[in-house]
Amino acid sequence: MTDEDLPDSGDASGERRSGPPSEDRVRLELVLLAELIQDLARKDSLLEAVPFLLRRLGDLRQVLFDYEVRGTERLLPIEDPKEREARRLIREMEERKREMMKDWEKPWEPDEDEG
Repeated sequence: MTDEDLPDSGDASGERRSGPPSEDRVRLELVLLAELIQDLARKDSLLEAVPFLLRRLGDLRQVLFDYEVRGTERLLPIEDPKEREARRLIREMEERKREMMKDWEKPWEPDEDEG
């Protein structure tokens, strides 16, 4: 059995999109692979198609990775405005502390007014 004998299940690696793949695309890729495996099993060609299936699994793994990792914003809870403000205040406080520490490291020089 050669790759030409196997059905074309849509090469996921050939498609480059910005952002994560849609839920419909991920669902379709999973269903297509499952149907391909079932079809090969019915034809008793499953073991002969292992190299092809490994390539398809690699392609599908990339799609799943893009969906899961790059699309995590849809899984995260909506940010609480109070929490966002608290983080902003903490960042501001840390920046002031860094500035203060820099000032403390400088040698003391009397002001001209104190002269």
